[in-house]
Amino acid sequence: MDGHIITDRNKQMWMIAIVAVSTFMFTLDYGMLNISLPAISRYFGVGLDIVERLPLAYLLIVTGTLLGFGKLGDVKGFKRIFVLGLCIFALGTFLCGISQGMNMLLAFRIFQCLGEAMFSPTGIALITACLPHNIKGKALGIVAMAQGLGFCLGPAAGGFINSHFGWRYIFFINIPIGIITALLARKLLPERQPKIHDAGFDSIGAAFIFIALSALIFGLNSVIGMGWVSRIVLVCFAVSAVSFIIFIAREKKISYPILDLGLFSNRDFAFASGSVFLATFIYMGITFLFPFYLELVMGLNVLQAGLVLMTPAFMMMVTAPFAGKLSDLIGSRKLCSFAMALATLSFVMLAFVGRDSGMPFVILCFLVSGFAMGFFLAPNNKLVMAHAPLDRQGMAAGVYKIVLSTGSVFGIALLPLIFIHAALLRTGGAHIKFAEIKKSPDIMMAGFHGIFVAGIFICLLASVFAALARDKIMKDVTNR
Repeated sequence: MDGHIITDRNKQMWMIAIVAVSTFMFTLDYGMLNISLPAISRYFGVGLDIVERLPLAYLLIVTGTLLGFGKLGDVKGFKRIFVLGLCIFALGTFLCGISQGMNMLLAFRIFQCLGEAMFSPTGIALITACLPHNIKGKALGIVAMAQGLGFCLGPAAGGFINSHFGWRYIFFINIPIGIITALLARKLLPERQPKIHDAGFDSIGAAFIFIALSALIFGLNSVIGMGWVSRIVLVCFAVSAVSFIIFIAREKKISYPILDLGLFSNRDFAFASGSVFLATFIYMGITFLFPFYLELVMGLNVLQAGLVLMTPAFMMMVTAPFAGKLSDLIGSRKLCSFAMALATLSFVMLAFVGRDSGMPFVILCFLVSGFAMGFFLAPNNKLVMAHAPLDRQGMAAGVYKIVLSTGSVFGIALLPLIFIHAALLRTGGAHIKFAEIKKSPDIMMAGFHGIFVAGIFICLLASVFAALARDKIMKDVTNR
């Protein structure tokens, strides 16, 4: 019997609830902040280009530190890092709410994001390392549901709070949630976890992977505004490449690596990670671009477009728990392959969308897309973690979260470029700016059809990767 496996049902439910609430809290925070950016811009008298550093800080800090904090959880204990992360997040949230200037708000936002980078991977690691195999999928499905709920409620809650109380209260609302969750986690989460054989922490490696990922994300984020050959973009890519090379060379030699490169020698871990990268690439990219179709082609206002864009997140929230539980019964491989086949179908359907398409058909496309992602994420998360050694669960959770983040960033950076190139084909190759493209619904539709076709091929490739990632037969203590 493995001493770290929790067999008591009440303790299992408390663990799942605590991790789910922490996930809901930071996705709610992210959604509320994004909708509040114009209000923050007006309050401090700065441009949107300045205030947009707040969500960029999230991507840079969280993605760059996830791997380090995941490994730190393996070394120092998942519970300790999880609780500390919640405390830092709650304190950072309070400090954001009382900020007296834009620079102060940005600094406290960075501090707050460090907390999220601590509790996010260690929460997943707690579930995959300490729960019996026959309920891990169900648990991850509940966490995915909480994530979908946060994304659904974030924009709506942020809009309501801004209208009635002011932008500062989007931060204040999460303070009691963070404090209560931290207290419950300190009291109820288990201390025991799988023993790790290499108890050292590679701080130099953590610094290099932070520089590599942050430079990559900042460079990709700058492509749309500056272009591929911009000096800043090229410098970012060069710094990222050199840092990655140094990091990989170091990790191969050191006896206590922050990233065990052997994880990717496991073909199933690699294919499962590749499939979720492609899935988030296309899903987040299309979510970023589709408001332009709804508002500029179909003529919806911001509120109506927001309600339409809530449908896939709502569908994810509804289907994720069922998919997670089903993966405990039949495995993850079939569900992930089925989900990516559905995602492919959703883009085939979108390829038939035009200027005169009825709103019910557009919503149906989004419902199919949300259903696919809801059926994919929890089983895929379980599959990735199942192929990581027990003493590498924190590290693997950090890798998984990084794959999600970088997939999202690549989608947001690259799909608009596909859109623009497809739109230019409609003009016979004549170079026009995006501002001019927006004035012509026909040219915009050509751009959208280009990314819909690209989405079909990306989802097909994700389907292949998902089919190649085999289930791992697990033997541990079952639930009694």
